[in-house]
Amino acid sequence: MSKLEKQKNTLPFIQLILFLAIIIIVQYKLFMLAFTVLAIFIIYSAITGKQKRVFLWMLAGYTIGYVIFLFGDRLIELLPFHINILMILSRMLLLIPIIIMMYIAYKFNEKMNFYWTKPNWQAKISFPFIWTGFHSISIKLFLIIAISINIISFFPFILQMSHQLSTFFILFLLLFSSINAILEEILWRGIILTRLVDLAGEKTALLISSFAFGLSHLILGYSFLTCMLFSIGGIFYAGMTIRSGSIYPAIIWHFIFNILMIASGLIPFIN
Repeated sequence: MSKLEKQKNTLPFIQLILFLAIIIIVQYKLFMLAFTVLAIFIIYSAITGKQKRVFLWMLAGYTIGYVIFLFGDRLIELLPFHINILMILSRMLLLIPIIIMMYIAYKFNEKMNFYWTKPNWQAKISFPFIWTGFHSISIKLFLIIAISINIISFFPFILQMSHQLSTFFILFLLLFSSINAILEEILWRGIILTRLVDLAGEKTALLISSFAFGLSHLILGYSFLTCMLFSIGGIFYAGMTIRSGSIYPAIIWHFIFNILMIASGLIPFIN
């Protein structure tokens, strides 16, 4: 194998490590370090193919978008609105990295999202390893079982809450849950998963994107253990997306999960 061939085989794995490193660095708001590392790799990748460069530019777009997201979040806190409205506006800022990354994909003439199609509900997914396991069922049945388990798990905590079913509470419940689910899934199981699949294949992309998804919650104040639980959830979100060929099953599950978190008080609603 020639030196150039070894470089082509090694570069995707280096970029995967870089991806995780940038996600962690951004969580700790070390943006100058993130941009410096990215600039070095972008210059280095100038001698490689287009597909190698597009991933680095998409990662740079994510980092830029996240910086703007955090800056916008601070500005939103200054607005004279109720805190629950501010929480909804904050989640809408996820549009910023999404738009930037979509624009970069467009400039490179790359498909923005492999999974923005009608789902194959009869496609099979296995437990616990998506492609293999002790049992395989359809995406539809898997989704019904997963949501049922979530409802049963959250039900004791929901009973302890004393929310009044006001119009404001219901609006917050629906708006926050839908906006957060749709935008996070477009970003993580849409754009980012697409680029990782293109770079390293489905199985590697599933694991790396899910681990990074969990880590991305560190900046929100969640513990590392909780973030790893989010990563496990991300594995099944990504698994459903890849096996069904669509992002919609993950959006539905994510939406219901957000509703349960609000109803149980894990995502706070302030009366």
